[in-house]
Amino acid sequence: MDNVFVTVFLFCVSLLPMAYLRYYPFRIIATSREQHTLIVGHLIIFVVEFLLVTALFLSGRVEMGGSAFQKLYFVCHWPHFLLLMFTIRPFWFRHFFVLGIQGIYTVFIHTVTVLLLKQIWMQTTYFASLYFLFYLGLMMISFPGMMWLLRGLFAREQLLNPHQTAAFWKYLGFVPLLLTYYQGSMGYAKLIQQVEDLSGIHLYMLVSRFILVIIGISLIISVRSGFHQVRCIFLAKERSMKMQEQLREIHDYADTLREEQQKLAILRHDSRHQLRVLAELIESGHYDEAERHLLAMRKEVERQ
Repeated sequence: MDNVFVTVFLFCVSLLPMAYLRYYPFRIIATSREQHTLIVGHLIIFVVEFLLVTALFLSGRVEMGGSAFQKLYFVCHWPHFLLLMFTIRPFWFRHFFVLGIQGIYTVFIHTVTVLLLKQIWMQTTYFASLYFLFYLGLMMISFPGMMWLLRGLFAREQLLNPHQTAAFWKYLGFVPLLLTYYQGSMGYAKLIQQVEDLSGIHLYMLVSRFILVIIGISLIISVRSGFHQVRCIFLAKERSMKMQEQLREIHDYADTLREEQQKLAILRHDSRHQLRVLAELIESGHYDEAERHLLAMRKEVERQ
């Protein structure tokens, strides 16, 4: 009984790091309320699943073994995923993309863990408990690397404007998940039962899933670099528009100066003409008329 409690507890704990990994790329837009909802929700799901799975094993309805935990994993991770997807929305295809990347990571960690234990403690009655201990250990060792890969997967401005790249994610969102499903349904278990020399099969499993990891990393890097290039192009476009606006302002200012220069040229011409008329009146001795002309010029200047 103690072994059942320990094993189920480790199984349920192993689901929590994956739940956080799926949340990690969306943390940049998560509000305090959403974070609180996720923490409380994941804890409730953890407790409920622990009690239900323990009851299944203790009641004898399900025999504790690798195949049972494999089926339970596919069932028990969905409540965590759905909680995240409906709390931080509407990023449906992005959520499935991260789920697929996490699936690739999980399949690889599972394969390495099983192959290590098959060489050491295959015959022990505590194989399931040891499996989850090794699985969690390998996960914690590699977890910082996965966080680094997913850290810049989504930019804040992209998440705040989800409709700008919605069409892109409709095509890419399910690719990692399909790759994970393909690897998970290749039937290695049946092949192992039919082949006597397992060393070649184990090596093939490890290599094929290592290639799957490389594909997943390449997808992440491609998405990050692609959106970085899009962001650079967008910033360059913004700078170009600002420069065009500045050039337009400079052009308007130059037009204003040109108009003022034309007005000054007309004013200088008129002034010279008026001064010449005034000088002629004074020279001819028409002082009264010159005075009236001077007053008229003064009133005209005041109106301007």
